Amino acid sequence: MCIALPMKVLESGPMMVVCERNGRRLEVDCSMIDQPAVGAWLLVFQNRALREIEEAEAGEIEAALGATARVMAGDVDDETIRSGFGDLIDRGPELPEHLRALVGRAPGKPL
Repeated sequence: MCIALPMKVLESGPMMVVCERNGRRLEVDCSMIDQPAVGAWLLVFQNRALREIEEAEAGEIEAALGATARVMAGDVDDETIRSGFGDLIDRGPELPEHLRALVGRAPGKPL
C-alpha cells in the first residue's frame, strides 16, 4: 500500500521546498503544483508534492495514520477506531458523482 503523507513547508525555493513531519525534514519536489508558501501543508508521496492541503485535512490524515498504527499494534477498540475514522462510521459508501451516472444511482443512495 502506498500512502501520501501530510508535511508542513519550512523553507521554499524554486520548484523545491523543505518540509517537516514529526521532526523529520525532507526536500520535496513541488514542480507539479503552484509554489507553496512557508507554513503551507502539502500531501507528499515519494518526495513529490501531490497537492496543497488545508491544515484541518492534514490533521485528519494524521489521526487516521495514528489510529491505523495503534490497531496494527493490537489496540483495537471503539475509541481507537473513532479517533481516526469517525467520519466513516455511521455512513455507507457512496460512488463519486462521475460514476453515479454510469450505474444510475442517485446521490445519497448507498451502494
